[in-house]
Amino acid sequence: MNFSAILGFFGALGFVGLSIFLTIGENEGMELTAFVNYPGLALVFGGSIMATFLKSSGDEVKRVIPLMFLAFTKRVDKPTNIIAKLVDLATVARKDGLIALENQDVPDKFMATGVQMLIDGSQPQVVKQTLSGDLLAMKLRHKHSGAILTYMGEVLPAMGMIGTLVGLVGLLSNMEDISTLGGNMATAVLTTFYGALMANAMVLPMANKLAVLSDLESLNREIVIEGLQFIQAGGNPRLMEGQLQAYLAPRLRTALV
Repeated sequence: MNFSAILGFFGALGFVGLSIFLTIGENEGMELTAFVNYPGLALVFGGSIMATFLKSSGDEVKRVIPLMFLAFTKRVDKPTNIIAKLVDLATVARKDGLIALENQDVPDKFMATGVQMLIDGSQPQVVKQTLSGDLLAMKLRHKHSGAILTYMGEVLPAMGMIGTLVGLVGLLSNMEDISTLGGNMATAVLTTFYGALMANAMVLPMANKLAVLSDLESLNREIVIEGLQFIQAGGNPRLMEGQLQAYLAPRLRTALV
């Protein structure tokens, strides 16, 4: 589980909820239902979903839904751990040959694929092209999914503004009937609230979180590709370690020394 994402999500919603309850407490006679407007929710949520379907294919939108949960559940290994594992593999390969890697436990699937190619005797160029192609495909998938989430985050406030206009039209067109003023004004205000809340406390942070995870996973895979090339060439493990540390921020490089 990604505890920082869970903390941020529920923390943001929690403070919004706290603000709502404090507002209710300061206004005698006000109830929680004052913040519930079904026409506004239908417009903001339903309209945003349909606009997203208009922009993207149905299959792409359906892939985004489980992807959103990855913001809370996905954990990407630290680059320092990836480098440490590659150093271990390089040490074994240099001492006992590439075939000895068959007995090594490689939990990272991408690295395991590359290691198996080394064991099978694939040419260096084939290994690099295969793994680089896999990396590129992953980047494109993540880019498309992230673009859909970002677009949804942009549409939600816009739908909220449309709901505000709808509420104002209803308000201004029936000023004589005082009983309708509250409902129309609620639609006008709450749709903006719903759109801003869903976009800025949910969808956009998820999109940014997934982008960060994607960048980290891409970095790990680039390290793996270069490390496996070094292992296949029979290079010195410590020399490889120094080269791979170039991918890390300076503060992280001491973690392997």
